[in-house]
Amino acid sequence: MKVILAAGGSGGHIFPSVALAAELEKAGVREIFFISSKRKLDRNLLKGTRHRCFFLSVNPMPLRFQLFRCLVFFWKLLADALVSAYLMIRLKPDVVVGFGGYSSGTIAAVAKVFAVPVLIHEQNLVPGRANKILSRVADRIAVSFRDSVKYFPGAEDKVAYSGNPLRMDILSDDRTASANRIGISPEKTTVLVMGGSQGSSFLNRTASEAAKRIKMKRADAVQFIHLTGRKGFEQVQEFYRANDIPGKVFSFMERIDDAYAACDIAISRAGAAAVFELAYYSKPMILVPYPSAKNNQRSNAEFFSRAGAAICREEKDLLPDSLALEIIGILNDAASRERMSKAAGMLSEPEAGRKLAEEVIKLAV
Repeated sequence: MKVILAAGGSGGHIFPSVALAAELEKAGVREIFFISSKRKLDRNLLKGTRHRCFFLSVNPMPLRFQLFRCLVFFWKLLADALVSAYLMIRLKPDVVVGFGGYSSGTIAAVAKVFAVPVLIHEQNLVPGRANKILSRVADRIAVSFRDSVKYFPGAEDKVAYSGNPLRMDILSDDRTASANRIGISPEKTTVLVMGGSQGSSFLNRTASEAAKRIKMKRADAVQFIHLTGRKGFEQVQEFYRANDIPGKVFSFMERIDDAYAACDIAISRAGAAAVFELAYYSKPMILVPYPSAKNNQRSNAEFFSRAGAAICREEKDLLPDSLALEIIGILNDAASRERMSKAAGMLSEPEAGRKLAEEVIKLAV
């Protein structure tokens, strides 16, 4: 059996594809190929895989009509279609799995021309543009949220709930060992701050200032793990050092499970990979979705908030003082923290990778 996994543009698309590859291997699939974009981030996230990778252009669909942008888009689309057709002929896959985003659109559409079965996986509650379009031609649609079915009108019979595949091989759960690897105290209350695979300048700035205020109120009783992304690392690290804030600052962590296992609460963007991994660890969350009307993080955050697993806050309403009060309020209320923790755990689907692999294999045989 040969399977193509098409994912790119963010860790939220790529991490579930890597998790699926691991489950397919367990099921006996040996020929797995990744299709992604030429972005440096995509290459870095896939550099550890032992499977062959092919890279198409960086070609997001324009949000509105602009002649030059549209011409460039269609020119790159044609080039990617030719490359995709070549890969269909060369690799002869039994099934193509698309994870949304511009990296999956072309290869999935070309697969249908070659009569290759297509499965698409939607990580977020509200599907993105690529998956909305591909849902019309896909043979199967797997979703991370049960409620996502209503966003695929006319294709409900093709929708299957799998959950969002987690990278189970990296998700250990030993707080003491994880804290020791990070270089923090396993006994201290720990706050995790992370802004997604590319970082968040807003969260870096606001959470750093909030950490300073918490340090003033709680002395050294609370420590921080702060994942900044590449661009904000030096500035945030210097801020923590200058203000003697206890904790560790990282631009990126290979062992993200250490951060999850060691923390008591997380302040995060609301990408699907992050929220479901935090749910696996039953961590209370303060979610700050990316502030774009076209972004699907808001619906994820609101869903987790309605379920009682998170507090959802918009950037425009969040100041360092208010964030510090939110964090201290959760840390001081053990009963509320326990309720949030249980609610988060109930949203986790540890078998998501296996379920998705079963759907892929059904299409391929």
